[in-house]
Amino acid sequence: MAVITISRDYASGGRKLGRSLAKKLNYQYVDKSLFQKIAEDLDVSETNLESFEKSREYRISNVFYKLFSRDYVKRIVGYDKRMVEEKEYQDSLKHLILETAKEDNVVIIGRAAYFFLKDTPNCFHIRLSAPKDSRKRYAVENLNIPEHQAESVLERRDINSLWFRRLICGEGYDSVYYFHLILNMGFIQPEKAIDIIIALIR
Repeated sequence: MAVITISRDYASGGRKLGRSLAKKLNYQYVDKSLFQKIAEDLDVSETNLESFEKSREYRISNVFYKLFSRDYVKRIVGYDKRMVEEKEYQDSLKHLILETAKEDNVVIIGRAAYFFLKDTPNCFHIRLSAPKDSRKRYAVENLNIPEHQAESVLERRDINSLWFRRLICGEGYDSVYYFHLILNMGFIQPEKAIDIIIALIR
């Protein structure tokens, strides 16, 4: 009986590993479903929420939105729902992660869950990393990213991931001391990583 959070570098195989781990343990797997709940909670479209999570530049849209009326922004930029405010997003994300963790027997991927659950008993926080060459290969073979675009995609996703975690967690957002276990997926096969994680929680 445990909650497992998996934080990962993009293209290190975190989602695939998380699904396999949850299946092997008969745990609930939470990834996109949490994203959808946040969108519903904030009454925004998933497209707007995804833009908020992935782009530092989206903050400019929030500033613009504060300066003008909602109707004016709708007319100019075409949004039919309100923009995502940072504080609202943080509060909603924290609430949903804490509520999800109460269900127990769950694997939560990303969304800085390790940070919100850092003081919660019976939670195990796993960090997956991998060298860039290994991630590029994974991106091409598993994420359908063209080989000539892989490096630029990784760089962009890494920058946005750092921004997101810094925004949500503040200073020390990526401290190794938040994690029970850090695995280099460039050296460890997913099946072995799953065995190591299961041994840890048991």
